Amino acid sequence: MISVLIPTYNYNVYPLVREIHKQLGKTGIDFEVRVYDDASTLTFDNQNLLKELPGVVYQTNPQNFGRLATRYQLAQDAKYDWLLFMDADVFPIDRFFATKLLQNIEKNQADVYFGGITVPANPTSPDRTLRWKYGKMRENKALPDRLKEPYKSLLSGTFVIKKEVFLLDTKNLSTFKKYGLDPLFSYTLKQNHRKIHHYHNPTTHLGLETNQDFIKKTQDAMQTFKHLIENELLPKDYIKLTSAAYKMKKICAGFICRFAFKLSNPLIKHNLLGNNPSLKLFNLYKLLYFGQLK
Repeated sequence: MISVLIPTYNYNVYPLVREIHKQLGKTGIDFEVRVYDDASTLTFDNQNLLKELPGVVYQTNPQNFGRLATRYQLAQDAKYDWLLFMDADVFPIDRFFATKLLQNIEKNQADVYFGGITVPANPTSPDRTLRWKYGKMRENKALPDRLKEPYKSLLSGTFVIKKEVFLLDTKNLSTFKKYGLDPLFSYTLKQNHRKIHHYHNPTTHLGLETNQDFIKKTQDAMQTFKHLIENELLPKDYIKLTSAAYKMKKICAGFICRFAFKLSNPLIKHNLLGNNPSLKLFNLYKLLYFGQLK
């Protein structure tokens, strides 16, 4: 009935596979778990144990295809009509995660199901506080808040989708290797009138990046947003940040934005790389970074 699809890169995915395999095994339904390693440069000894679990397919890509292309390949190879996508660095909070998920598919007529995502109670180290704060304040949304903006509240770390819907709605996206494509995915679902069912069944995002890595990923996302907007794949006002940035650009010329970014960048990054980063300064950093992009 359901295919669990996990793209992985340089991450020990065995604990997640073992847990979801155990939970689904107790439900009595037909399932499979497919794990495609996107040409990792690190090895984990216990990943060999995946081959001993019945119904688990583990294979390695010959080269790094990127997260979306690997997901598309996973979906094409999936045996069942329902797909549970999970990032390698998430983990179910509830030991009845799989049961709740299947119950929601049974009771509701939707194309996509999203149970939410959260972060650990505390950051694992001081140099990961920015990503932890961002996840806690911006991504860990209560169900009523997610229902207000069902498409924009969808995060791709863990979600269930009909196979035919995913293949149709991502066939033109699978070649993208850039970071920051969640808005394009949710916008495509909205444009195609796909029904999203939000419910409470979160996973925890364990693989939080360092402050430095998260800033780099944020820069990549800003460049992706600009590319999508300039190529008319995404409207300017779909993302609050880009909407604000284009309004700002009407007021001040690009060279002023670049000067403001150059002037403030060292001070803001000093805060963001510290032990107590400010999300307000992080918002300002993103706004100025996007505004100064040529």
